[in-house]
Amino acid sequence: MGLEGQKAFPFIYSFINRNDDKWAAQSVMTTQAAALTNIINGIGPLVPANSKITHNVMLDPDYIFKLLSIKYTAYYAYDVPANGVGEHFGSYQWYENTLSSQIDAIDPDMQKVGTPLSHYIGITLSFMGSGAQVLYGGDDQGPVPALRNGSRRVPLPVEVLQGYDYGYLTMRTPHLLPQQACLVFEISNFHSSFDLVVGAGIYGMKIRL
Repeated sequence: MGLEGQKAFPFIYSFINRNDDKWAAQSVMTTQAAALTNIINGIGPLVPANSKITHNVMLDPDYIFKLLSIKYTAYYAYDVPANGVGEHFGSYQWYENTLSSQIDAIDPDMQKVGTPLSHYIGITLSFMGSGAQVLYGGDDQGPVPALRNGSRRVPLPVEVLQGYDYGYLTMRTPHLLPQQACLVFEISNFHSSFDLVVGAGIYGMKIRL
C-alpha cells in the first residue's frame, strides 16, 4: 500500500529464501546455544573450511528485479560443548582476532581487529531465468593453466567487490532479472580451519511493468 503510483521501488533480498526462514524472536530462546543457532540460521549457508558450496536465492514471482549491488559478510561461530560449558560458549565473530585469546570476553562490536573473515570468501555469481549467464567469477579462459591451480573456475574475492568494512562502496552490477529468476552463488571458503557462515544483502529495485 502507498506504492500504487510508483513504477519502481527499492528492495533487498537476503541469502535466506522466504520459505526457508527459520528465525524466531529471541524471547523464545531458552539457551545461549539456541540463540546462537537462531542468529546463524538467519544469515546464510555454512561453508566448510577449504571447501566450496552452491547456494540458490529465488526471486519473487511478483515483479522483475533490477540488481544493483551485493554486500557480503562472513561469520565464524564457535562450537558449543556438549555439556554446555566452555570459554567460547555461544560466541561468534566476523573478524579474525589476533590480539586476544579471550574472544568470548570481548563485545562483538569490539572484535574489529585483524583480518575480516570475508577476506577468505570468493564468489562466482550466475543467474537462471529464461537463460543462464555468469555475472562475475566464472571460468578463466586464459592460456596458462598453472596459474589456475589446475582449475578453470576462478571465483572473485569478496574484498575486490566491496573493499573494507569501514566503507559502504560495493561494485555495482546492474542487471535486469526476470520474475522468479534464480541467483546461483558458488561460494568458496579459503580459510584453512574456520567453517564460515556467509550472508549477503542483495540490493536493487522491483520494477512494475
